[in-house]
Amino acid sequence: MNWNIKKLFILLVLNIHSISVHCQNGDDASLFHNYDIVKSIKKSAEDINISKNLKSISVGDKKVLNAFQNFLPNFINPILLELLSQTTSDKCVQDLQYAFRSLLSPADWPLKMVDSFGKPESGILLGNFKWLGEYDECLKVYAPPEGKTGLGDFHGKYCTLSIPVPLENMTLPLSTAVCLPDSCNPNATFSGMFNGLPFNFSISGMNEKVESILSNTTITCKARSKELTTGAIIVIIFLCIIVLLAVIGSSITALEHYMTTKAEKESVNIGGKSSLNGDVENTSREALALGANNEVRLPAWLEKYNSFFNCFCIFTNGEKILNTEGAEGHLPCLHGIRFLSMTWVIVCHSYLAVATYIRNPLESINYVDNWTFQIIMNGFFSVDSFFVLRLTPVYMIVLAFFAAVGPFVGSGPLWPDYTVIQACKDSWWWNVLYINNFQNMSDGCMGWSWYLANDMQFYVITPLFLITLYRWPKIGYSILGLFFCISFTANFAITYEYNFVKGMGNIVDFAEDLQNFLPSLMDFFNKIYTKSYTRIEAYLVGVLLAYIIYKRKQNNSGKLNTITLWIGWILASGVALTCQFGLYHQKLSLVAASFYNALSRLGFSLGLGWVIFVCVIGQGDAVNNILSWKPLIPLSRLTYCAYLVHPVVMTAYFGSIRALIEFNHINVIMLYLGILFISYAAALMTSLLFESPVIRLERLLRNKLSS
Repeated sequence: MNWNIKKLFILLVLNIHSISVHCQNGDDASLFHNYDIVKSIKKSAEDINISKNLKSISVGDKKVLNAFQNFLPNFINPILLELLSQTTSDKCVQDLQYAFRSLLSPADWPLKMVDSFGKPESGILLGNFKWLGEYDECLKVYAPPEGKTGLGDFHGKYCTLSIPVPLENMTLPLSTAVCLPDSCNPNATFSGMFNGLPFNFSISGMNEKVESILSNTTITCKARSKELTTGAIIVIIFLCIIVLLAVIGSSITALEHYMTTKAEKESVNIGGKSSLNGDVENTSREALALGANNEVRLPAWLEKYNSFFNCFCIFTNGEKILNTEGAEGHLPCLHGIRFLSMTWVIVCHSYLAVATYIRNPLESINYVDNWTFQIIMNGFFSVDSFFVLRLTPVYMIVLAFFAAVGPFVGSGPLWPDYTVIQACKDSWWWNVLYINNFQNMSDGCMGWSWYLANDMQFYVITPLFLITLYRWPKIGYSILGLFFCISFTANFAITYEYNFVKGMGNIVDFAEDLQNFLPSLMDFFNKIYTKSYTRIEAYLVGVLLAYIIYKRKQNNSGKLNTITLWIGWILASGVALTCQFGLYHQKLSLVAASFYNALSRLGFSLGLGWVIFVCVIGQGDAVNNILSWKPLIPLSRLTYCAYLVHPVVMTAYFGSIRALIEFNHINVIMLYLGILFISYAAALMTSLLFESPVIRLERLLRNKLSS
């Protein structure tokens, strides 16, 4: 068989078994840095449920809320003094009393301190339960010492007072920011401390209710600063070394270009094409040897290591990444599919991340509960476009940065206080071995990296399909069919046995029964969502499609007739759109839900496979023109790094916000576009500094060994 055809077949499999990347969907702190999908969805469902219950609260509950909303600002000072007097040092209480006494003084620091407190805001009935105050204003407060009394000489410390307000059919999780002297260090729950406060409510029984509410109050404070851990210092030093190598490699290339250009200007008879590329593999040494009397060479000690340093050159690596010419054997339409799939992943993750930090959960129901939003709610199908092997080194570098340096890259009222991500510290080796998809999602490191484990596992078994399809097609087809049956049976049986949800298209309806929905959701992610034996269908479609295209190339098959083409488009579109939108407000039986979970990925993958098929055989027309648009090629090359870094970008941004976000599509889409741009910029830097150098170092080492 012609070697080019063999090579095409292998490339097809390695490129196309990207047929199908599910949108992953926080305790704000744990979901923040662990990127815990299950906890994030759980929190969103709880917020929606509470907000829906607020629609029907009784008149009595409305009076309680109104009275408590007016009471809290007026009694916050005695509440804090009573609370702190029993839980922290005398210095703390004296400093706080000093701050309150100084409110009428000419100094502005006491006013700033009180001004930074969170206050009851509008929109409580829309779910606005978290009043963040002014984080930075609090930290900038400095109280000068008051003579020789020992009072003062403190900075502000940002703390959160969590106050559960019990109503007839729910408990509102109110929280408000308070600014305390940094001599205070209270982190506790307080019981029975407020019986002596002078409450005087006109509402019958309100005094007792407020005492009960305050007796379950919790206060937590954020550290003003954090010291870098040993792990963080090691990772930072490593990153600095890589940056230094990039500077050296780029400087050498720039020097070569300068020397060559200068020599060319001085030489009349000697030609040579100068290039900023500087690639030792492509920029020939003739460009530097310009003549007997005008020869340009680097110093011998530098020439010896130039090949190594050039692997880190940002000019060379950047030129390769940004090159819009596709390589031989590549399928142009796949570049567009990869990029569009990544934009789908990021928009899904953007909505998910925003949902954790919104001030109007009740209004969000109106935006979520419509059929067009199924693109987001059933964004699970977006990942099934990527199952392609990528490099371990850049994955491990991002993991190290995420685990060790990530906790130090931001600050704010919602930023976690820990200095290392414990899940990564405890279970990083699961990621190194690519078996982290068999962990519970709440225990794993980098919650979105389950996909990479699937990717590697599929790659390992690729020869089983390639060899049998090539040598013994009937056996190959039989093995493919067997794996399809195993995946179908696993999805169907697990869904039926555990009564799992069918996708996330009706989360608003599911939220009405949180007691049953949340455990089922967690089991769904752990038993189906991340497991390779339930997700392999998309990969198998990619293998089968690659083989079909390979056989057509081998047999020089002609184009499809018009009728076949139209029937294919109608069937593919109908199946894919049914998988995407078919669940909207549909209450499926357990058997129907089992069939949906067993067949939906297969159906969506077949629909996407048809698009690739018609583009490859030259009948994709406008679709192929869009997907094969050359500017998408560099963006496609960055999809792997973008997949790795975009959750880091999002968690850094949302963890650093100072105020909750008003949920509506305009706000989220504007945030999404910013996240998309920053994620791809970060992906470009990651690829220039890590991914491309690793590829070229591997090639350099292989060439050295072979020679």
